[in-house]
Amino acid sequence: MGEREDIPLPGELEAEEESPYLRRQKAVTVRRSRTSRLLRHLLFGVFVVIPVGFLGYFLAAFALTSPSFVLKSAEDVVVVGNRFVSREEVLNALGLPLGGRLGSGVSIFRFSLEAKRKQVEGLPWVQSATLTRVFPHRLLVHVAERAPVAFVNLGGRVSLVDSDAVVLEKPENAPFDFPVLAGLDTASSVEERRSRLALYQEFMRQLGDEAPRAGWLVSEVALADPDDLQALLVQGRETLQVHFGNQNFLERFHNFLALLPELRKANTRLDSVDLRYRNQIVVNPQPHAAGEARGTAASPGALKE
Repeated sequence: MGEREDIPLPGELEAEEESPYLRRQKAVTVRRSRTSRLLRHLLFGVFVVIPVGFLGYFLAAFALTSPSFVLKSAEDVVVVGNRFVSREEVLNALGLPLGGRLGSGVSIFRFSLEAKRKQVEGLPWVQSATLTRVFPHRLLVHVAERAPVAFVNLGGRVSLVDSDAVVLEKPENAPFDFPVLAGLDTASSVEERRSRLALYQEFMRQLGDEAPRAGWLVSEVALADPDDLQALLVQGRETLQVHFGNQNFLERFHNFLALLPELRKANTRLDSVDLRYRNQIVVNPQPHAAGEARGTAASPGALKE
């Protein structure tokens, strides 16, 4: 007989020799009661949603009907930021009487701020407006007015114009000192008018300080030709039409100043000066100047016949 193999009995297995394949314990399922969940929702609705809803309803009803929130007269409307737009114009735009009481009054909560804002911005001088309710019964209207950039001659009538090409009536005793623009009425669209105004503004930006420092005043600016801005320069009793083109305005003005002493030495009465050509300036004497040829070309430093 072979040797007897010792096979340990199950009870003789040591703890560390137990089978690694243990049975997975089954998870215990915890069931939530539908009744408790429904009860919580019901309690939330009863103690939170319904009270908040009733509170909101009563507050809204109180705000719409309470005399504490009613505009009772034009004095309840405060207008700020206006300089050339009158308070009366703003009140008219709001649809409110100029004086006295407003009858039964107007609730500030029934006052459509957006609709009234658009009505105020319909005034020519108003660029933008902001309406704010000031509790309990005030309406604040903040007006931002348009900024004119020049006078404009339209059909023989002189008005003001801003950079958006909006024509504005000149207020009485307004301290405006601008050149008079001509040629805007020949533009075929608002965009073209704005483009010409942008050209004029760039011209004034470059010459704004330089021209007065040199003793010249820009009196009129012609914008009929968008490729040739023409300015009427005035110094004392001397007036001169200058063609500046559409770029390099300051450089061309310096060329004009460099040429001016030579022109004055020649005792030539000029009708216009054309600065559009590189390395030369074309001068045109006045027609009645005897013996003067029109269209004389000159360099910035000397006059040529």
